[in-house]
Amino acid sequence: MSRTLAIFKRELLASFESPVAYVTIGLFVLVQAGLFFYMGYPIGPTPLPSLWAGGQASLIVLFTWLPLLLAFLVPALTMGTWSEERSTGTEELLLTHPVLIREVVLGKFLASWVLVCLLVTLSIMPVAWTVSGLGDLDWATVWCGLWGAFLLGAGYVALAQLVSALSSHQLLAFLLGALVLGMLWVLRLLVDVLPVSLAGFVDYACPSTHFLDSAARGVLDLRDGLYFALLVVFGLTLNALVVEARRWK
Repeated sequence: MSRTLAIFKRELLASFESPVAYVTIGLFVLVQAGLFFYMGYPIGPTPLPSLWAGGQASLIVLFTWLPLLLAFLVPALTMGTWSEERSTGTEELLLTHPVLIREVVLGKFLASWVLVCLLVTLSIMPVAWTVSGLGDLDWATVWCGLWGAFLLGAGYVALAQLVSALSSHQLLAFLLGALVLGMLWVLRLLVDVLPVSLAGFVDYACPSTHFLDSAARGVLDLRDGLYFALLVVFGLTLNALVVEARRWK
């Protein structure tokens, strides 16, 4: 555990030393606020109006955009987690040390997850405070949505870091990570046109479903927590196996 914490601190400090993290967080906060206040959510069969057009003290538009925006932002933050280690040759040094790969994987995951949680908090809370000054905002829904966003971010980070472990270049890791997470988001839009026998499975497999249908609407469901926990375990386990396989080559 001590080595996991050491890796966590190293990776988190490295993230804050990189200007990419600050630019990414700044863009994410500004874009999401702009979409919420001025554009709304025009995608899908039930478009949602912006705050000014709808006139309702609710963050549902903000939460509805979150799965898609994180599908691009998380790969941008995690693309160098493993691919940079490979391209610079530092992974070879890491693999020669007497350290358990699962400790390294967990440490890197926790560092990226904390960064994503900070990003999500900075994008949601200022908007929530602004909306609460304009109307009667349901803060219970806000806190449920924020917690659900943390779980969604955990699942995304686990998958994006797995892609980074499979890639040898940061740009490739970003593109593949965004493609994988973007496809998971798109699948939810296709549920209505799929056969009933397949639609249920596809809908359940989409991370956004377990966020938008519960936490984003102010409902905490333990089944969604279990889903995200299994998604994280799946991603981290495969990540460790991929890196461990390179150790014995």
